[in-house]
Amino acid sequence: MKNAEELYTVKPTFEVKVTGEDIDDIMVGALEGGITYWCRKAEVVGDYLGEYASDQISRGGELILFDSDGEWKHTLNKEKFLKGLRMYFENKGPYEIRDGNGGIDCCLVDAVVADMIIQYAIFDDVIYG
Repeated sequence: MKNAEELYTVKPTFEVKVTGEDIDDIMVGALEGGITYWCRKAEVVGDYLGEYASDQISRGGELILFDSDGEWKHTLNKEKFLKGLRMYFENKGPYEIRDGNGGIDCCLVDAVVADMIIQYAIFDDVIYG
């Protein structure tokens, strides 16, 4: 007879639909308050692909993020952004910012969430805040 106290681990997988508009909205939250306490400047690499710097990532562009102390800079692109979003879901759970249709409800993405997504994208962890 098996012990009823035996512990099992199950790691479910799930998919989240992400639109370009979702990426733009999250980037606005990050650049307009979410990351500004540790990132002093975000610089567009090359030409602007949209009207604002927040439009770069969804359109396949890049941003260079400079830390507040001037000690480092990191490049953010769509691949890194999506990795950061995946890591956010892996660490915070699948339902925190999802809508009922398998996508993201950007109304639930505040500056703190946007900051965490970008930190996961850049540092593979949340190291500030």
